[in-house]
Amino acid sequence: MRIFLPFFLITLFFFACSSTQPHRKPSPVSENPAKSAVEQQLELAASYVPMGKSAEQLRDTLGAEYYFGQAMDIATDLRENSAEKIDSLSERKLESISLEYAKFLARLNGIESDSLGAADVMNALSALNDSLDTEIADSAVVKIPDVIGGSKELAIPLVVNQKVEKAIKYFRSKGRRVFTRWLQRAGRYRNLVSRILQEEGVPPELLYLAMIESGFNPGARSYARAVGMWQFIYSTGRAYGLHRSWWYDERQDPEKATRAAAKHLKDLYERFNNWYLAIAGYNFSPRKIEYRIRRYKVDEFWELPRLPRQTRNYVPTFIAAALIAQNPQKYGFFVEPEPPVEYDTVTVHECVDLNVVANCVGSDFKTIKKLNPALLRFCTPPDKDSWVLNIPKGTREKFLAEYAKVPDKEKLTWVRHRIRSGETLSTIARRYGVSMREIKRFNKIRGTLIRAGHSLVIPVPQNKKYATRLARRSTYRRPMNRRKAVTNVPGRTKQVHVVQRGETLWEIATRYGVTLTQIRKWNGLAYYSRIIRPGEKLNIWLPKRNTFAVAEKPSQQKSDSPPQKTENSAGGRTIKYIVRHGDTLWDIAARHGVSIRDIKRWNKRRSNLIRPGDELIIRKN
Repeated sequence: MRIFLPFFLITLFFFACSSTQPHRKPSPVSENPAKSAVEQQLELAASYVPMGKSAEQLRDTLGAEYYFGQAMDIATDLRENSAEKIDSLSERKLESISLEYAKFLARLNGIESDSLGAADVMNALSALNDSLDTEIADSAVVKIPDVIGGSKELAIPLVVNQKVEKAIKYFRSKGRRVFTRWLQRAGRYRNLVSRILQEEGVPPELLYLAMIESGFNPGARSYARAVGMWQFIYSTGRAYGLHRSWWYDERQDPEKATRAAAKHLKDLYERFNNWYLAIAGYNFSPRKIEYRIRRYKVDEFWELPRLPRQTRNYVPTFIAAALIAQNPQKYGFFVEPEPPVEYDTVTVHECVDLNVVANCVGSDFKTIKKLNPALLRFCTPPDKDSWVLNIPKGTREKFLAEYAKVPDKEKLTWVRHRIRSGETLSTIARRYGVSMREIKRFNKIRGTLIRAGHSLVIPVPQNKKYATRLARRSTYRRPMNRRKAVTNVPGRTKQVHVVQRGETLWEIATRYGVTLTQIRKWNGLAYYSRIIRPGEKLNIWLPKRNTFAVAEKPSQQKSDSPPQKTENSAGGRTIKYIVRHGDTLWDIAARHGVSIRDIKRWNKRRSNLIRPGDELIIRKN
């Protein structure tokens, strides 16, 4: 007994010490800090990628292009216009989105292109950049001596140095197949582009900028969401008069895009007074080029430090392409160029089916489509009062005579129909008075599966009033019969809410503890309205005893939310959310103030795919 007594006392001592320590409750899961604007936009962009892949699996090329395009629009906007600094993690996410888009374009070109696609061009240029970077060390400032001075007869000096020689070597070896195709296609557009450059008063050597941008491919698309022979992104193209819609994209019009590119390059030259810097600004951001010039006090392209890899090699690649293309035989290229593109033009004042055009001039649809690369569908835009149509050379008079003979009943126009929830091919066909077979044929649909939010092309009779009425009926938006806004609510005080980007009426109603019906009534919105815009002001009438802090509490009023079960725990509330039709992880995360990553972690999900009826766990602290 004496032997065990000391051990017992020691054990008792430690137990007493431990009992004096304050009882620690399990620490709740710390709430994630608020997401920055960049992180929120990145999550939104990333959410479009699986949607694009899903549409692609269903062979819905247009739908896939739309979703991948939305992701790239957000990514491009972040890179160019974000006020916040983009950290390395966000940059890697942006690169991942760009890579997914590039892979999609590669698959798209592999299916639809009969020649070298944009993805091939971009891969070739990327390989060239890798080759140059591994051979020439990158330092803060690199001064590359000229080997051969540029000719004084040229407006743009074609200087030959180490980087230019490396680019020439690449095109003569690994890039030979790519450059050979470029030289072949150059014959098709050389005369057209040279004429426009001369008319706009810019150096003729800029012809070869289109070569390294797209390989003279009017339908080229890049991972940066640039389109056309001159690779305009939407914002820059719009600034120079290039418009687009679901029916057409003028960035793919060789003549209009070349004229816009000439004006853009002329503006860049006036900005920098140096053609190499202007060309670099065409590839990179002119504002960032100016920043580097001011910061490092240099005024030569070859001395500019810390440029992106593609921009560092952009000017050498341009010079190499120009030198080879001006004298292909000297560099071992013996190529038969394609014949120059020639066509007549005719202005049409109604929507014209390209198949009808082909029949009138004795040609085929493929030829007419190739002459009009700006047309995205198989007709001229029905939403334009007039359209300049390109037809084979020497057929203008024949077209006018033959088209006048086409009876009105054989003429069709096209309506773009946005599929709404609950619609089927059968109901859409009955609505427009056409057969399901025709809708499936024109939209290349094999089965009967269609998805809400996607678009269909519907052939309708060539009757302006009828087509306009159908087009108006086929859109999502109903006429906004705005009611009179409420100016006073007894027992309540008005609070003005300014709508922020990404907010929905449902989120605002939940935040203030009111219903959607109340918000619509107070602000004179239509009964079915859900459309609000950033900056719009909404009047919220709260009980006079309530403050904003009180309004933050969950409302006990009836709401439009789906059935939810709430369980309280030491770490906060756990909500079981039932997924509704049309929900996405982004919507659910934004609605509950959590991240997509958290929802996936709580529910042990790897993908963003959810289905109506799925039960999700949402944890709130």
